[in-house]
Order: sequence, then C-alpha cells, then structure tokens
Amino acid sequence: MAIILVFLALSMIITRPLITKAADSAYEEPYDPTFQAWTLAWDARALTSNPFGLFHANIFYPNPNTLAYSDHQIVTAIIAMPVLAITGNPMQTANYMLIFNLFLCAVGAYLLVVYLTDSRMAGMVAGVAFAFATPRLAHMGHLQLSAAAFIPLTLLFLHRYSEEGHTGDAVLFGFFAVLQTLSTWYYGMILGVSIIVFLIVRLIMRPRAFTLKWTATLLVVLAVAFALVVPFVIPYIRVHEAEPRFERKADEVDLFSADVRDFGAASEYSLVWGDLTRDVRKETNKRGGETERSLFPGLVPLLLGIAGAAYLFVKGRGAARFDVRYYVSLAVISFLMCLGTSLYFFGSKVDLPMPYELFYYGFPGFRAMRVPGRFIILISLSLAVLSGFAVKGMLSWLRRRSKVVLPALVSIVILGLLIVDVMSVNLPMTRVPTKDEFPQVYEWLAEREKDATAVELPLADYNPRTFVAGLQYEPTWAAREAWRTYYSILHWKKIFNGYSGYIPDNYYEGVKATRDFPSKEAVNFLKKQGVEYVIVHGKLLEPERLQSVYDWDIAHDDFNPVAQFKLDCVYRLED
Repeated sequence: MAIILVFLALSMIITRPLITKAADSAYEEPYDPTFQAWTLAWDARALTSNPFGLFHANIFYPNPNTLAYSDHQIVTAIIAMPVLAITGNPMQTANYMLIFNLFLCAVGAYLLVVYLTDSRMAGMVAGVAFAFATPRLAHMGHLQLSAAAFIPLTLLFLHRYSEEGHTGDAVLFGFFAVLQTLSTWYYGMILGVSIIVFLIVRLIMRPRAFTLKWTATLLVVLAVAFALVVPFVIPYIRVHEAEPRFERKADEVDLFSADVRDFGAASEYSLVWGDLTRDVRKETNKRGGETERSLFPGLVPLLLGIAGAAYLFVKGRGAARFDVRYYVSLAVISFLMCLGTSLYFFGSKVDLPMPYELFYYGFPGFRAMRVPGRFIILISLSLAVLSGFAVKGMLSWLRRRSKVVLPALVSIVILGLLIVDVMSVNLPMTRVPTKDEFPQVYEWLAEREKDATAVELPLADYNPRTFVAGLQYEPTWAAREAWRTYYSILHWKKIFNGYSGYIPDNYYEGVKATRDFPSKEAVNFLKKQGVEYVIVHGKLLEPERLQSVYDWDIAHDDFNPVAQFKLDCVYRLED
C-alpha cells in the first residue's frame, strides 16, 4: 500500500498542476488534449448507445469509420467511463486518465521487476524509472502514449509462462497483449517487436524449452489474441482502401526518424535536464521537432541500467542469464528502431540500411506509424528492469555488512536521486471552456432533430504550400478544427469538420471549394456532401467577406438564414 501511494503521489506531482486544473485546462497547446477528450467521450457514448457504430464517429461527415483516422483508445475509454459518468466532463476525465495511466505504468513495471528480482525496492525503482522516464515529459499532450502499462504486464506473464509453463500465465500474456494493442496501435506494434525479440533470444539460449505443448499453447493464445484484435483492425483497413493516402510514406517516417544526438536531448519541461540539454534540443528542430525527438533516458536509469547489465553478465545465474541478454538485446534493437529508415548522425545522413526498413516494408501496420522514436518506450522499460537488478545486487551486497540501516539509507538515496532525475517543472496549461461556456450556436445545434448535418466555416485556409504539403501543417486547421471537434461533445451532430491524425480527401476538396466562400462552387459542393446547416463564424472573416455572406443569402433562395448568435450565423441549404 505504501508503494502504491508513492506511485500515485508521484503521478500527481510530476504532472502538476494537472490534478488541480483538470476540470478546465489542458496541457500546453490544447489541440491534441481536447481531441483525446473527445475520443474518450465518443467511445463512451458509442459503447453505451450503439457499439456497432463505434467507428462511425460524428466528425469528417460523410466519411465512414472516421474514428479510425486516429487511435480509438477503446481500453482507456472503458476504464474512464465511471470517471466520465461522475464528472460529466471529458476534459477532466482525460486529464485524470493521464495521471492514472502513469500510475498504472509504475505498478506494471513494479510487478514485472518484483517477479524477476524478488525485491520490492528493485521493483519500486523500476516502477519510477519506467513510468516517469524523462522522454515521457514531451508527450503529456498525448494521452494514448501514456497507456503503456500493459507492456510490462504482458512481458511479466510471458516470463512466467516461459519459466513455469502454466497455461493460465499464457492466457494472461495474451489478455494483456490485447489490452495493450487496443490501448494504442503504436504500442501494440512495438510490443509485438518485444515479443519477437523475447522468443528469438529464448530460442537461441534454450531451444529445448520450445516443447510441442509449450509452443502449441502459445500459438493458440496468440491466435485468439489476434482474433480479438481483428474486428478493431478492419475499419482501418477499410479506410486505407477508400483513402490510399492513409499510410505514412517513407519520406515522412524519415523526417521523424531520430538522430543519434537526440538521445542527449531532454524535454524542456525536465527539471534537471531541460536547461542542460537546451543546445542539443535546438538542433532537433531542424528535422521533425523536439516533441518526438527528446529521447534522453535520464542519467540515473542509464547508469543503473548499465550497472545492472554488468552485474548480471558477471553474477547472473539461471533465469537471470536470459533476463540480461533479453533486456540488453531489447534496448539495443529499440535504439536502432528509433533511428528509423535512415541513420542520422549529428545532423548528417549516413547511407546505411536500417532494421526499421524491414518492418516498414515487411510487417503489416508499420506503414501507419510515423514516429520511429516512440520505440524509446522499450529502452525505458529495459533500463528500468536492468536498474532493478542493479538495486537488488547492491542491496544484497550491503545486507551482508548491515542488516537494516545501510541498505535502507542507500535505498532512500537511490530513490531520491531517481525522482530528482525524472522530475518535471510545472507543466504549462491552457484554459479549456467547460460545457456551460461553449458558444451558444452549439446549444442550438444540439436541439435540432436527427443528424442535422452541419459544416462550420471557414475551414482551414487555402494556402497552396500547406495544401500540397498536407493540411496538418496548416496552422488554421488545428486552431479551428480541434475546437470544433471538442465542442461537438455538446451536440454530437454529424459535422463535415474534424481533427484527427489523418485528414480525408473530401476535406481537402472542401478547403479548395470554399476558399472563396460564398460562391456557387462552395454551396454546390456542400450540398453534394449532404450538409444541411452552414455555420459561419463571422469573427474569422474579414468584414467585407462577412458582408458578402449576408448579401448572398438575400440573393439566393437555397441559402436561408435560420439563426444568429452574435457573429455566428446559421444558414440552411435548400434543394
């Protein structure tokens, strides 16, 4: 209980002031956090009203399966449903889930390392090192990337099954693998790599352990796990069939591949390492961005991890011989995977084949991954596990000289240094309106019957450069559509607008068709999309253009005003 309380306290302290501002604030730029809040709210609504319509979300109408444009986060949503029911506040729920996910990561790593080392203190150090690893500070706005607790739990039961051979452990291995995959696709595929490495190392070291019964049981469990995941994969396949752009091109993956020097860059929100690695971090902005390339693992986990590996290579016996070879191999392979399809060495591209290419071209799902650097999660876990072994070895040596006092003091010092190493500064927060503060036009839309399909104008600005490069790089798209997606939790009507990891072709067509709105081209396009209501946000238009909207409704019978809320004007499209 004491250890659980420590993990919970650290989860709240490292994410401060999130716990006190959860109801009406989001981390830094609110676009991704509000989208995560919308995702949880949509999942909860669909699961309780129309589970088979889960993927047909209300954004990017009239496209189907629009939830599949990003992670569906169904596991996180199910866990969050009681919190959402109590608070009635999706943003508050998402913030609480971020804290809870980090706490759960600490518990997961703790349980794994306690099993491997039979030491609670080793488990505690591993829990802190994994859950609050420095690279995580750059991703506090990505709720899905906090949901990594099932990685260590999956490996825990894979270890148990490998050592003890109980069918129940194999079943739990498959269960947690499914939970991790359905939490976020990124970590599901990354977990798959860790399982492959586990089996290869085990096959090399103990080929006779692959008995017919052991292997058959594992294959059955994996087949059942795959079958459970497939229904959630199908919508993504259908989106890819309908939208050929629904994959990450090799050039985009290359853009977000880590540079070797990125492992010396920490997030600016790291208390100790933020300022010390500022110069290195500035270099990462020349390709990609610092959010995805702040990969410094922390000094204490790194030193303890190296010490743990050295200790096991010298002193390890029995299962520990496998453990060190597996986690060292996993760390090395994950490091290479972080480097992506091309090797970048201090800003210079080296013409050298990289293992990531094998997965990109040969393994299903990898073409949907944009950021190889997210393999840092396995480096963090490997260092956490090896750190646990270092702590166990150190305490065992100390106990031969002092039963209680010295081991206790050293444990406190190690844990204290580790907490300082991973500690954050106060996270920057942005105010997010609560439901009672939403613009009045959304209350009006909520009162309409049936779908009341709508479009909110203007869409993203038409800029030929960003239009070709991709609207996700157009700042007006994020600034407008993230809020419109979030505001839709009040009315849940189908909207042509949307914010997600992918922008469909018809939204691009809409941006081009409405660039000179009001126009016949724009109105005809919106009619073709099945839009009933056009919401014009006048504050986003120049006065002359807003006046042209007023003039257009007077001159055209198929564009009729039905409501106005200050500068938010609602028009109905007639046949």
